[in-house]
Amino acid sequence: MGLLNSLNPVSAISKAIFGDKGLTGGVMDVLEDTGLVKTPEEKQKAQEALYNYELQMRDKDNDVIKAVNDTMQTEAKSEHWLQWSWRPIVGITFSAVVINNYVLMPYFAKAGLQAIQIPGDMWNAMLIVLGVSAGTRGWEKIVNANSKSDDTKSNKEDKAS
Repeated sequence: MGLLNSLNPVSAISKAIFGDKGLTGGVMDVLEDTGLVKTPEEKQKAQEALYNYELQMRDKDNDVIKAVNDTMQTEAKSEHWLQWSWRPIVGITFSAVVINNYVLMPYFAKAGLQAIQIPGDMWNAMLIVLGVSAGTRGWEKIVNANSKSDDTKSNKEDKAS
């Protein structure tokens, strides 16, 4: 769990915005500076609410990271090489074109190296396919993570009652 927490987007974002105080400390400073939190009881209530919110967001992010990991592991175990290799192939191809056209070309053009020409429509088609693929996959992971989180929450509530 330590690795997941160190990679946690909520922690990274709140630290970038609020510094070492994190989300709870940063928001509490704003609430106190604006006079919205005046009494120690209000401060305690607000801190608890913010802390619980931050924990819920961390749990959701951890669920998404676990879902991504599970998907990648399932694809890696597939017997169909194309299922687990298409993303790396596209990435390597894209990298090769960029390296060839923008890194090597200036140095080796005189030696006969030529730019790899990929028509704009082909790039657009590839970007659309990858964008839709990543978007729908990401959306599925978010939905699955939210449903797992809701299931866990309802199980905890059932046990409590």
